[in-house]
Amino acid sequence: MKKIMKKLAWSALIVIILAGAYFGIMSYKVMSTWKNAHGKPSDCMIVLGAAVWDGKPSPAMRERLDIAIQVYNEKLSEFIIVSGGKGADEEISEAEAMKTYLVDKGIPASNVILEDQSRNTFENLSNSKKIMEDHQFENAILVTHGFHALRASMMANAIDIRSTVEPVQIEPINLKYYVFRESAGIAVFETYRLIDSVIGTNLKAR
Repeated sequence: MKKIMKKLAWSALIVIILAGAYFGIMSYKVMSTWKNAHGKPSDCMIVLGAAVWDGKPSPAMRERLDIAIQVYNEKLSEFIIVSGGKGADEEISEAEAMKTYLVDKGIPASNVILEDQSRNTFENLSNSKKIMEDHQFENAILVTHGFHALRASMMANAIDIRSTVEPVQIEPINLKYYVFRESAGIAVFETYRLIDSVIGTNLKAR
């Protein structure tokens, strides 16, 4: 019994060390992408959705949209795909709220393309990819918060979206929480990709 308990203790210690190493390395990668990524001239940009409050963009959504306006004004991209569906407690879709905000800020409505069916980051990107194909857009700038930039970029790459990232540089109040959450999210996504490669669930076709 003592030998079994000792083996279990050593196993638990190894797991803790490996988990600590993973989160340490991944946190560094999350922060590095955040601080060093920049958008390059592209056919379009994809603004990933955030919450809508009382029919209007939440502060987080406004931060992303203001970056999109900056990218547009710098002539890095002419067309903006705003991506986000309607949540259970939202009056309108995230995409609709984003388009209204952008048009009110002077972006031509004809340059803003709605993607209003997605419910998460992967759907944001996979649904936006279909729009890119319909418009013959070959590459995109991803607009999201800095802590989210690495995971969004990895997902885009996984479904063959040629992209760069222009992150929001504003730091959230609880930075450690968001970096930890993104590191965990990347682990889940990479596990899903591994399963996909083994059993052939065709991730790119989703």
